[in-house]
Amino acid sequence: MSVSPMVRALLLFFPVIPLLGNVLILTVNYLLRRDFSVGLIVAVIVAQLASGAVIIAAFIGYEGVFITAISELEYSIVFSFDARKTYFLAAYLTPLLFTLFRLDLLKTQYVRVIFLFYLAGCSGLLVTGDIFTFYVFYEVMIMAAYVLIGIKGEYYASIKYMIMGASSSALFLGGVILLYSSGSYLGFTFVDQISLFSEYNMHLILLLFSTAFYVKGAFFPVSNWVSTCHTATNSLISAFLSAFTVFTGILGLYYLVLRPAELLGYTAIFDFLRIVSITTMLLVAVFLFFEPHLKRVIAGTTVFSIGFIGLILSYRLYDIALAYIVVHGLYKCLLFLLYDQFDYDESRQDELHVAGSWKALTLCGLGVLFTTGFYPALTYILKYRFVGQHEGYRLVVYISMFLVLGAFFKFRYRLVRKVENNLFYLTFLAVFAVYYLAFPYALHRPGITFLVDVAVLGSAVLFARPLYFSLALFSRLDTQVFYRNLNYELLYIVLLFFIEMVYLQMVVFR
Repeated sequence: MSVSPMVRALLLFFPVIPLLGNVLILTVNYLLRRDFSVGLIVAVIVAQLASGAVIIAAFIGYEGVFITAISELEYSIVFSFDARKTYFLAAYLTPLLFTLFRLDLLKTQYVRVIFLFYLAGCSGLLVTGDIFTFYVFYEVMIMAAYVLIGIKGEYYASIKYMIMGASSSALFLGGVILLYSSGSYLGFTFVDQISLFSEYNMHLILLLFSTAFYVKGAFFPVSNWVSTCHTATNSLISAFLSAFTVFTGILGLYYLVLRPAELLGYTAIFDFLRIVSITTMLLVAVFLFFEPHLKRVIAGTTVFSIGFIGLILSYRLYDIALAYIVVHGLYKCLLFLLYDQFDYDESRQDELHVAGSWKALTLCGLGVLFTTGFYPALTYILKYRFVGQHEGYRLVVYISMFLVLGAFFKFRYRLVRKVENNLFYLTFLAVFAVYYLAFPYALHRPGITFLVDVAVLGSAVLFARPLYFSLALFSRLDTQVFYRNLNYELLYIVLLFFIEMVYLQMVVFR
């Protein structure tokens, strides 16, 4: 299949659009002393939405990988795209669309400029085809996110994000250096040259890359930073971080670890991913159940989803796993952007006031159903496509579903009124409808398993709140026991690296 010159130009121009927006904002501000940043940021968003839609349409069903260099020089920057990158692009475009409704949260020109740098980093990761440029865009995204997390003054969360991002980048850079010293040019095509490398070097490269992306992807035990960092900023940035940015860890894991490991026949990588993913699903679900703050619950469900996606990836069901990322981006935007409808009763943190509109309540319920995978949510289809092939995980899925549902149902909700944007709700419903129409897997009538789901749902509604209070001793189990301070979290990165190294050594060289 061929790619038209227009689509090639859009791929090359895609990460440039936010940078061009910044140039125009700063130029106008310098020459005219005027702030046109709101209008320019809208223009950038519309341009990226249109470009992204054309790219997705061009690559759905595309066979192979489209690779193009920006010049004919020997070491030119390389861009690449394939059918599976459309999943990540769709996950990026979803929060980008809803940014148009919440531009009020980008309060100053300074914040808007940083936000556009952040979009440039995210965009570049989607289209880059060489590892060095991947690293550059990765750093741009992390540095901009570090500033955006601190815009509400939560500097501890901002610094934590910077340190965790720097740790991930250091591991990744170590793998890049070793790969280059092994004689490979830094294109993603290194997977085609694996047979030319030292087998030992290749194992070490994959170890460094996988640990870097486990940190960025927030797999247990390096997962607590998500709740801290994603809740510290405003709801728009939280939606971006949870709907797309954290999944750049999955992007790197798939392209730079799992695909090379598959070509090598290096199945130990997949086995270790399976162990880490199951642990992430179950333990994070327990932590969520005892988490007393709603926004941290919403953020933490991202890690729960990452665990399930990692489990699916470990069985090489790539399309199911990546489709889950797209759906996750939609309902996570919904929950974070509706979070602004909630506020705490200062006297009782377990009491929430929620907007009394049927539209807000319906969409909140839809978000919770998607989070846990209940019929007719699209996540229900994906969940049972996996469980149907691997029955042994059914109990793990039901236990984690109960705990995650309990995390939401342990709160007491009281109705109040707030001013609402009807166009915002209608747009969400329209996007949900588009996702259902375009979804690659059919939504069939629920079978007998649906009754088990109903039993899990009913149990969570009835027993979550009394169980939560009867076990109040374990409240904030994660921060009181596992993650007492930042030193613990940094120690877990080292621990994860050495556990994986020992495991792989034992399996490969036994």
